[in-house]
Amino acid sequence: MPFCHSCGSSLEAADRFCPQCGAAIRGTGTSESSAVPPTEKAVPGGEMKYRGVGIRFAAQIVDGIIILIFYFVIGYITASIFGGLKEGGFELHGGPAILVIMLTLGFGIVYFTVFEALWRGQSLGKKLTGIRVVREDGSSIDLTAALVRNILRLVDGFACYLVAAILVWSSPLKQRLGDRIAHTVVVKAR
Repeated sequence: MPFCHSCGSSLEAADRFCPQCGAAIRGTGTSESSAVPPTEKAVPGGEMKYRGVGIRFAAQIVDGIIILIFYFVIGYITASIFGGLKEGGFELHGGPAILVIMLTLGFGIVYFTVFEALWRGQSLGKKLTGIRVVREDGSSIDLTAALVRNILRLVDGFACYLVAAILVWSSPLKQRLGDRIAHTVVVKAR
């Protein structure tokens, strides 16, 4: 089955324009429409090399450690206020536990959104692993795109990011749900 060179969507043999992005298909069997899903895309200034599950997982571990540190700090503070400090840690139940969970989820979304929008598409984990988030056309993402892709992290992150992994493996552009909705891709940083 042919794929659109511009967005990676599946095409029918008779398509003259991509039904997804509207790009003109300049013939069959050419680089614009081929039987192999695109793994690299020509953009002004070079090639975009889409990054898969492995390197993204490594970046997620680094970012996850930062979020885990936030969880322990906010959990300790909450336990000291509401009573739940134990020898060697804290234990929270009910409202205080929900508060810590919600604050940690909110911090995670804000952390990824702000860094990706303001730091050239990179969180600290992405920076250390040499990847970044860009729009499908290779341009930098903005705050709205970063927010959309990171709110959907709540779905992508289900079952330890198994949902995201399956979607990345099945996408010619290696996109998880958040990327597909926000029209973003994760690429090797230049």
